[in-house]
Amino acid sequence: MALSGGGAYCGSIGLDAGSGPTAICCAGRRAISRRSWGAFRLHDGGEDQAPDPLIASAQGPGVTPAHRGIAYVVFEDLLLSDYGNRIPSLTFEVEADAGAVTIEAIVGALSEGQMGCVAESQVEGFAASGADLSEAIAPLVEAYGLGLCGDGAQLVGEAGPVVALLDPATRCRRINGRAIDPVERSGAGADSVALALSVRHHDPARDYQAGVQRVTRPGPGRIERGIELPAVLSGAAARSLARQRLDGIWAGRDRMTVRGDWRALELEPGMIVALADAPGLWRIEEREWEAMAVRLALRRLSGTGGRAPGSVSSGQIVRQLDAPHGPTRLMLADLPRLTDGVANGPQLVAAASGGPGWRSAALYALDAGGTAEPIGRTALRAVMGQIDAALPPGSTLLLDMVNSLSVTLLAEDMELVSADGAALAQGRNLCLVGQELVQFGRAVRTGPASYRLEALRRGLRGTEWAMAGQEAGTPFLLIEADRLVDPLAVAGMEGDIGAAMHLLAIGIGDVEPATAEIMIGGAALVPPAPVHLNAAPDGGGWMADRLDPAQPGGMALDQRWRGAIGRGKRAL
Repeated sequence: MALSGGGAYCGSIGLDAGSGPTAICCAGRRAISRRSWGAFRLHDGGEDQAPDPLIASAQGPGVTPAHRGIAYVVFEDLLLSDYGNRIPSLTFEVEADAGAVTIEAIVGALSEGQMGCVAESQVEGFAASGADLSEAIAPLVEAYGLGLCGDGAQLVGEAGPVVALLDPATRCRRINGRAIDPVERSGAGADSVALALSVRHHDPARDYQAGVQRVTRPGPGRIERGIELPAVLSGAAARSLARQRLDGIWAGRDRMTVRGDWRALELEPGMIVALADAPGLWRIEEREWEAMAVRLALRRLSGTGGRAPGSVSSGQIVRQLDAPHGPTRLMLADLPRLTDGVANGPQLVAAASGGPGWRSAALYALDAGGTAEPIGRTALRAVMGQIDAALPPGSTLLLDMVNSLSVTLLAEDMELVSADGAALAQGRNLCLVGQELVQFGRAVRTGPASYRLEALRRGLRGTEWAMAGQEAGTPFLLIEADRLVDPLAVAGMEGDIGAAMHLLAIGIGDVEPATAEIMIGGAALVPPAPVHLNAAPDGGGWMADRLDPAQPGGMALDQRWRGAIGRGKRAL
């Protein structure tokens, strides 16, 4: 929930007995809803506000309060099944003022008119807090360089107004007959000023979430400084404010002590003055009557604050989509080994997915007796769907530039992207089509959730046997390690060849569990087919050797076919 323009607010959601959810938006009458979730009633917190009829029907007309002075919303017959049987995320924007408010107006409102302020700056909203007025306005004083003037009843910004011009003729040059220097200047080192300054604020472009704008200066230094400003500012305004504050701190290194005659008694700490023989504006930090002279301690101000930087970006919030969870789609596959080395068991993977609101589901393994044992949860939402048209067999040796694969994914927010040769060599864009492993080099979007995949590498990892029978409706799964679960590992099972694996997945949006079953074939244990078979006559038979990709170095000698693969002088 966000508050702009001052005022107070609270945000609580509860369930009244016999009624729908009730959200309390704010204290006061200014409540404006900018988003809608169906049928609801908005009570603006007016002094003539009547009790809500739904709450009154459940609690009784005589005991139901009207909650006057509190704005709240009542939802009636809100179908929670669309949101996983939970109260959805509700966002309200409460506006206390129609437009931007000045710093002067904020100080006046917080002090109930007891304190004035001379500052031209304005914000789109301010959330005041603290035990007293000093704590409430402290962020404004720090961010805008305000100073107390006179008896403490007024704050003055660094832009003025200038109340006096210190004429050299009013300076005191002798005290008790002793000549003195009426002006003394000093300056702090550059490393005493923050090297970087950041302003944390509420950014309307980020739905009033916290934003940070940071500026730096050249030169030496290691100090970084931050300002917590509970005000609503755009990114550009916050960056400009940070630049002005850093310029003010940099200019404030320059200090001056001026001794004047009795006429300087008219000046008070906090006032802004100018000097006829020194550039810039100066703020009176101290005033003291000292040895028949008035000593004024001055600090230089940044004046106009320098040139504001160009436009900036507020960034983008990472917002979780509040959409129905929807049903779960579950896939179970027996994959060949996808990495180097020798497999020591079957490599089964389970992938689950759903619509845009799908998050995860609980996984269960069914034993032979039909008992479901929990084995954990699914991985991240996988990219899956089905092919739209039959895919004819292709070559396992050449890049297939003739055929293409048409795919429709489960949701429009799922994406497939192209990859160059180097990325393909690293294993990118590997997908499972039925039982065939395929890589694609180019992905062309043809519809909201449809793609045409081109530049195909077919039958990878010994799956060329699965090229036949790739008809429309064949399941499609993008292989991504962080979106797959090994059900054998999480269930603590061995996975015997020929045994059946049966999984259930149940998410918060599932009326019935999603199921998947597979017969374990141990594709990861099957060595790749031998290549480069050579045969030579050897007496009464033939000696054959082959290049075996599964062996270290790729070479293995096999003599099982001696005398059985040749007839006469002709190799078979």
